[in-house]
Amino acid sequence: MNTPMKIWDKILPDQRANNRHFFGQSFGQSYYRALYDLVLAASGIEPEPFKLEIPASFTIAEMGSNPIQLRLLDMLVRLTGAQRVLEIGSFIGLSAMTMARAGAIVITVEKGKEFAAICERNVAANGLADRVNVIQADATGLFREAVTHPYDLAFIDGDKEHYDDIFNIVDPLVRPGGMIIIDDVLFHGDVLNEQPTTAKGAGVRRLLRLIRGREDRCRLLLPVCNGLLILVKA
Repeated sequence: MNTPMKIWDKILPDQRANNRHFFGQSFGQSYYRALYDLVLAASGIEPEPFKLEIPASFTIAEMGSNPIQLRLLDMLVRLTGAQRVLEIGSFIGLSAMTMARAGAIVITVEKGKEFAAICERNVAANGLADRVNVIQADATGLFREAVTHPYDLAFIDGDKEHYDDIFNIVDPLVRPGGMIIIDDVLFHGDVLNEQPTTAKGAGVRRLLRLIRGREDRCRLLLPVCNGLLILVKA
């Protein structure tokens, strides 16, 4: 007897209901690689659009955002017409440079000295030093006094242990009608546990509980990559 299909069986493209007609390629390409290649080709995405320096102990897959997610950031900046963007968590600068190329002036805050320095060098190497300002600081003590204008868009992707605190700091800095985008909100599935097993997962869980009561925000959690939460202020 077949079990009736549930709506949650069709959330993701890797669920059987959404890939039942795929039987592989003659050269053995996996479903995931075929899907990735198709999305990049159909979207016109260049997988490595920047000159990048990365730490010797990491790979680009570990440190950089997924190219598909970067394209989504690019589109959101263009669609909203965002001119001023605040980013929390620079890492090696991929998302900041993507949003800058889309037309925004980006202030990006990075707690780690090594990553802030790498981000600055990557920004300069790609000719974006006039559009990206890298600040090495702890976002939980964010330079409120240095903010002279509200931001059109904020992208939060750092210090996940304190995601709820960072949201409370960043939210007032975004103008009405502006957008807040928060990365890694599934945190590798840890937020689905009854009790998160990591400090980062617990921090993200606190954020998700915090925003549930914000009826003044139009919001959507997209189950792409590691989870992307998009909020639009009333």
